[in-house]
Amino acid sequence: MSKRISWIFALSIAAGLAGCATQPIVTSQTVVIAGVGPVEIERLNVRVVDIDRANRTVVVEQRGRRWLVEVPPLFGDLQTVQVGDNVEIRRVEGVLVDVGRKRRGSRPGIAYTQATSGPFQNLPDKYVLHGVTITARFERFDADNGVVSYVGPFGPRSITVVDPAVKAELQTFRRGDMVDLSFVEAFHIILS
Repeated sequence: MSKRISWIFALSIAAGLAGCATQPIVTSQTVVIAGVGPVEIERLNVRVVDIDRANRTVVVEQRGRRWLVEVPPLFGDLQTVQVGDNVEIRRVEGVLVDVGRKRRGSRPGIAYTQATSGPFQNLPDKYVLHGVTITARFERFDADNGVVSYVGPFGPRSITVVDPAVKAELQTFRRGDMVDLSFVEAFHIILS
């Protein structure tokens, strides 16, 4: 029997990020995101389907959708992670900070980078900031409400945009374009 692994990823990715589930369970805990206000934490349960320990990546699956997660070294040794383990992911939606065009034929994905600051206030203890870029299919941008809709590794999602430069860039895309959506996120992972 494999160990139960709880990974808590609190991702700061605005009001509907390209994120992590089409019907997440939302907890009552909130985090304040500058420019957006209070947002609730999503909670998902996923299963590990592949592990590449040398490259510090795992592929997880929920409801038939799979995506790659790059696990930074600060979260410890991946030796305890096994295929079939259940993982709990918690994420906080935040603000889209950049957008860019991808070439036709690109596939949805997620890449993590280091970040030192972000638009968060009142983060729970032991949360860490980093950047995340989601490759997704652009659906539409509602300029009046500042909401971009897209289909990423977690299915259809939408997110609030507050940065005027990002809003201007989003108006250049057409439905079906592949785009990179970049966020700063806060997360907490526990490997047990």
